[in-house]
Amino acid sequence: MSHKKNYFLCFLHFSTKTILLSFCIYLLIVLIGGYFWTINPTELNSNQAENQTEIEIYITSNGFHSDVVIPIQTETNFFKILNQDSFINSYLGNTNSYKWLSIGWGDKGFYKESYNGNFPSVSSCLNAALVPSETLMHLDFYRNNLKESKNCKKIKLKKGEYQSLLQHIVESFRTVKKDSKNKITKFIRLPQKGYSNSDYFFEAKGSYHLFYTCNSWTNEGLQKANQKTALFAPLAQTILYHLK
Repeated sequence: MSHKKNYFLCFLHFSTKTILLSFCIYLLIVLIGGYFWTINPTELNSNQAENQTEIEIYITSNGFHSDVVIPIQTETNFFKILNQDSFINSYLGNTNSYKWLSIGWGDKGFYKESYNGNFPSVSSCLNAALVPSETLMHLDFYRNNLKESKNCKKIKLKKGEYQSLLQHIVESFRTVKKDSKNKITKFIRLPQKGYSNSDYFFEAKGSYHLFYTCNSWTNEGLQKANQKTALFAPLAQTILYHLK
């Protein structure tokens, strides 16, 4: 019996050391890849810079999760696909009332447990971090203009940079063929409402895990939009740090 107890204690001690070591290594990766190892934007030549209009967007955060906020008035292929949904069309068509669209990518279970302002359970958080899981796109419509703060940063993108960001967003949606003959696709909206009367969930591509989080998705979009980003950004504050 004592031998079994000793084996168990040794295993527990080894497991604890392994977990602590893994956690320390992960923090080191976050520190180096998030704050010291950055990806700087490519400088546009004078002709490119002069011929492209600037479009304002926002990056917002609640401290844990980050979203990309884009102007609804912008005419793009993304809005044309989104406009196919009858529920969403009422927001996109009413540009006098709704001005901004907030878009986020994240863990499906985490999103669903966040209803009514609830914070997901510890088991859901661990599952989202440690086990690759299904994802959703979260869309929220805003009536009012946003105010800059430590958790809300405004960015001005050239038209080409903005198009690259939207391409990243479009490619994150799971799609189905609406018309096989004309190869028209549509996004897959979940039937239930979001957290309020002005937000919705859509099926998304990709898996959520410790090394690719909702903030990694935002960071990747900014990188494709030729903005200064971190090499590794699983935390919202890492993204905002580079937008100062």
